[in-house]
Amino acid sequence: MIPKVALGTGLFTVLIGAWDTVLEILLVVMAVDYITGVSSSFRNKRISSALGHNGLIKKANIFLIVILAAQLDKISGNSNYIFRNCTAVFFIANDAISIIENVGEMGIRLPKFLKNAFVRLQNHSQNTVEDLQDDNEPMDSEKTEKKK
Repeated sequence: MIPKVALGTGLFTVLIGAWDTVLEILLVVMAVDYITGVSSSFRNKRISSALGHNGLIKKANIFLIVILAAQLDKISGNSNYIFRNCTAVFFIANDAISIIENVGEMGIRLPKFLKNAFVRLQNHSQNTVEDLQDDNEPMDSEKTEKKK
């Protein structure tokens, strides 16, 4: 059992890039979003196993998208994982907004600046990636193919 867990963890780390603070925050925010979503559903008498199951599938797919962004970094030669980090920050902000909505549904009042800050963070992560894209600059793999 332990060798399989170690193999899975190692493979996950290779695919997603180095485990760092951004990914740690993503994991924490995703867990808090799931917990507050279940809590809100329970409090508002909307809880169902299908809804919980779909939430877990959504979270797993978010990590698959982050893995895909990490692979884009590798093929683009981005050793600082800019695409992966911007993708992770986008989902951090998205799930943080969801947390705010979940606790709001439970009657907990939060300052408006908090939601605004996460909306700005989400937009900033999107704009950062768009600013990095330059249609005139081919990626490393395109340069290699043109030489053939």
